[in-house]
Amino acid sequence: MKLYLIHTGYYDKSIGEGFYEQHTNIFIVAKNAHNAREKVKQTKDYIDKKMHIDGIKEIENIDGYDIELKKNNNQEKVTSFNHYQVRFLKSEK
Repeated sequence: MKLYLIHTGYYDKSIGEGFYEQHTNIFIVAKNAHNAREKVKQTKDYIDKKMHIDGIKEIENIDGYDIELKKNNNQEKVTSFNHYQVRFLKSEK
C-alpha cells in the first residue's frame, strides 16, 4: 500500500457566491494512483461538496525518510494544531 495526497477543488456557494474555487487535501492509502482516485471519490466530503480532483501525489520519501505504512487495527488518530497553538509550540527535550 502507498500513501497518496489528493488535491481537490470545489465551489462553495456560501463563500463569495461560489465564484472562487476552494481547495483541500485528502490523504488516502491505496495500492496505486487509480485506486486512490476511486477511493477518494467515495469519501463523504468529496461527495457532499461535489469535489473534483486537481492532482494526486504519491508520497514515498520525505526529507530523506522513507514512508512505511504498516496495517494495524487502531482507531484513526490525527493530531492538529491550530494557528494559535502553532505560535506557542516548544522544543521537546
